[in-house]
Amino acid sequence: MQISLHGSYLESRSLTQRYARTFYFASWFLTPARRNASYAIYAFCRTADSITDEPPQNPSLALDQLRSLVYEPTAMLHLYPWAPAWYDTIQKFGVPREYFLELIAGVEMDLYKSRYQTFEELYLYCYRVASVVGLMMTHILGYRDKEALYYAEKLGVAMQLTNILRDIGEDLRRGRIYLPQEELQRYGCTEEDFVAGRETEGFYELMRFQVQRARGFYEEGRKGIPLLIDAAGRSTVRLMANLYEGILDKLESQNYPSLRRRVYVSKPEKVYRTFPEIAKELTYTMREGLPQASGLYPWLVLGMTLPALVVVPMGAFPGWWWMDSFYLLVWGVAALGILTFSMRWLAAGLGAAVIGGIVEIVGVKTGFPFGEYGYTSTLAPQLGGVPLAIMLAWGALTSIAALQTSHLSKLRRAVFSAIWVVGIDIVLEVFATQVKGYWVWKENRVPLQNYLAWGGLAAVLSFLFPGGASAAAGAYRWAWVLAFSLIGILWLTVGARGYWAEILTGSTLVLLAYLVRRGYGK
Repeated sequence: MQISLHGSYLESRSLTQRYARTFYFASWFLTPARRNASYAIYAFCRTADSITDEPPQNPSLALDQLRSLVYEPTAMLHLYPWAPAWYDTIQKFGVPREYFLELIAGVEMDLYKSRYQTFEELYLYCYRVASVVGLMMTHILGYRDKEALYYAEKLGVAMQLTNILRDIGEDLRRGRIYLPQEELQRYGCTEEDFVAGRETEGFYELMRFQVQRARGFYEEGRKGIPLLIDAAGRSTVRLMANLYEGILDKLESQNYPSLRRRVYVSKPEKVYRTFPEIAKELTYTMREGLPQASGLYPWLVLGMTLPALVVVPMGAFPGWWWMDSFYLLVWGVAALGILTFSMRWLAAGLGAAVIGGIVEIVGVKTGFPFGEYGYTSTLAPQLGGVPLAIMLAWGALTSIAALQTSHLSKLRRAVFSAIWVVGIDIVLEVFATQVKGYWVWKENRVPLQNYLAWGGLAAVLSFLFPGGASAAAGAYRWAWVLAFSLIGILWLTVGARGYWAEILTGSTLVLLAYLVRRGYGK
């Protein structure tokens, strides 16, 4: 009687959990559908592998039966409890059946071949029993370029070489030596030494050579990780490679005990090794993924700005206090988002936000350098009495200034930033205090030192950004869009309240900043 599809997937999961602890641990990054599919793939591979490692009475017949499943799956699904899940998986994800035939041919080699003369012979074995598994998984994970299949092959070879180096003693007890005979001879190793457990100097040299070879394949295979379509798949492969290469680290640190015992990576070590891979994926996403997604941020801000140009000056929806925080946060994220064309620019923008936030916290507590003031509860969330949106604004404003002057020297960029930011702040103070009530000055007036501090800090923060380098064209254009979205909403809102003197003064300084920029640009 054939098992249900759900039950078949559960059986596949159970097999994976029991026999592939490392893979089972890494698979939790995947979506449930891909995770279950990977378990179904593993169940097939495990069944094939066990036929030669724990052979039944007639292993060749058992392998032929497995081949029949590949050729005529619908007629043979009842033979294995995991088979319905496997068949469902290869149909959903388009996994070529040729890979499974290659795998069967690979494990079949263990029935008639127990020695390998050259590495080329061993490579074929590694490809069949391991690389094809990586190729199957590449279809499950999804890829953007067929080149990913080449790198999956190399990573599979790396992992199988790792298994071979870890299991020398265990394989020897099965009568197998996978290490190439010509390489054993090159380093003066004999099978008699292996059987006797003699760890000669030649053995250590041989192992060092093999470990370095495996590391080379890991290095090559990792190049294909960015070609996978999403962070879940990339994280899973990163972690699998890291955990398997951790076996090589163990071999080295324990002086290659493979003739005597197996080394392994413990569960706490697996958890510990997970964090660097998560960090790598986050770094990759910021460097490669966000530049594509960041194009949406400015459009979102522009889409919010256009209705805001009408709604805010009219004073509509006064009870929607949360809109202020939401709009400012999105605007700040958008400004920082366009910096993802370069990690150096993004780091500078985030650094400016952090430094500006720290200075704001000091300013609220001490009155230095801006003067004595305090934030109301209008903007949230707050850190140390300073709204997060205001902290982001420091990074956003200096980033926009830097992007608009990316062709200038650092000193000239600092001059532009100081004048431009002060011009913005003159109108912003009226908007924030008289119109919106974001913060309150102790003496109910804006002290001159506030404008001087804004200009000075903006000039200093501008030095964080790379000098003498032009920004990406898209980032440069969006800097202008975001700058004038800010100017437009401030000027219209304040103008609707009749603060013409502040608008005139602010406009003069902003115009002066652009004249300075234009003059320096010649």
